[in-house]
Parts: sequence; structure tokens; C-alpha cells
Amino acid sequence: MDEELPTPRYQVGDFVRCCYSFYQYYYYYYDEDSSVSIHGIVVDIEYAQYEGGWEPDIIYIVFCTDGIYRFFVEEEIHKLS
Repeated sequence: MDEELPTPRYQVGDFVRCCYSFYQYYYYYYDEDSSVSIHGIVVDIEYAQYEGGWEPDIIYIVFCTDGIYRFFVEEEIHKLS
């Protein structure tokens, strides 16, 4: 049976402010001083699906103002306009 995917809070084209949250289960290190804000536009939305009963994560692909594409989870994004 296919699992129902969550509805994204933000949409493609939204102008957003992003800030990485360096959780230990996503990254191999933890940086207390990781409060740098990045601005950009959501250009695509993907889903990270896991085995073992974990809920899928929504992954936002953001084209940032410095010209780099970055990936953020929903808790790391805030819509600006």
C-alpha cells in the first residue's frame, strides 16, 4: 500500500528565508553557531522516504541569492512574501 505524502507548507516560487538546523541525525557534526540566514526562491519540492515506519520528510530545493542551489527541510524555512 502506498503511503500518503504530506502536503508542503511552501510552494514553488515562494521567496523564503532559510537557516540550517544542524541536527545530529542529518549531519555528522553539530555546530552551535549555525544561525546564518540564507534567502532564495523555492524551485522544487522532493520527498525523502524512509523504511521502518518513519514519516516522509519534505525537502525544498532553494535557489539562493548567491547563485547556489541548497536543500532544506520544512522546519528550516520561513516564507517572506
